[in-house]
Formats: sequence, structure tokens, C-alpha cells
Amino acid sequence: IHKSVPIIGEIPRLKRGDNELIEINDRSILAESFRILRTNLQYLFFDANTNKNHKKIIVTSTIKGEGKTFVAFNLAITLALTGKKVVLVGADIRNPQLHRYLPKEYKSKNGLTEYIVDKSIEVKDLVVQSEHDSNLSIVMSGEIPPNPAELLMQPRVDQFFNEIGTAFDYVII
Repeated sequence: IHKSVPIIGEIPRLKRGDNELIEINDRSILAESFRILRTNLQYLFFDANTNKNHKKIIVTSTIKGEGKTFVAFNLAITLALTGKKVVLVGADIRNPQLHRYLPKEYKSKNGLTEYIVDKSIEVKDLVVQSEHDSNLSIVMSGEIPPNPAELLMQPRVDQFFNEIGTAFDYVII
């Protein structure tokens, strides 16, 4: 790792059968690692030059299977447990995995891709209350499009994130 890249947290590897999602009053090593990550992120959110909090977090990696959804979901839960309004946006429109942690009825919900292509859909139509915490909302990725990279370059993507950013304390993508 390059010396100028800060390490803000470590997430332990789960064993088969381990619970993948953090719960209220969870004292597991997993939960503690996400609380440490949440605390350390606070230092990165605040920009002393502008006196503003940056509240959008993108969880990404180079290949599938590295735990993007796992990290994003648990980080969102951890932030929501502090009383902050958090929205988790499923923006992996090539290979969505967010549904793994959600009830089956979420699968049929319109998502980000439908919002981008259908101007009649509003952001509020996409946001669903999570059953995991009352402060956590979710926006599904939607149907897998034939042109994911081009779709994310559309002007409605900026409009979506600008609007959702004003409605929530944290946006996890």
C-alpha cells in the first residue's frame, strides 16, 4: 500500500455460518470493525476548507465477489444505528447483489435504471424503508440494462444523486 493512502478500517473475513449483517446491540468482531470504520470515516467526511460534511460514500472494487455489497450494507446499517438517515443505493447495474439481503418483494421494485430511462419516475418512488432499521432506506439497482456504462453517464444520474443527497444524512453507493 502506498504511504499516502490511509487505512481507515479492517473488516474480518467471515467463516461459513457467520451472520453477515450487523444487528442492534451487536457485540461481534464484525460489528466492532464496522463501528471503527464509521468512526474513522468521520475524519474523512469533514472538509476543513469548506466547513462542509461530505456524505456520499462509494464502495467499489475491481472484480466481483470481493464484498462490495456486504461492506456497503453493513456500513449503511452501522451509520443508521447512530440515528442518522441513511440510504443505500444499489448502483451495481451489471451484477446487482443487494437483493441477497432483502425480502423477495424488493426484487420487483423499480430501481436506479428505471429512474434513469423513465422521466415519469421520481426519486421518492424508488426509496423503500428497510426492515433492518427505521433510519435505513434502500434504492434497488433495477433491471440489468444492455448498456450499463452508458446508462450511468446520463444526466438523470446526477439529478438522482443531487436529490437523494439532500434527503438523507448519508448516501452509500
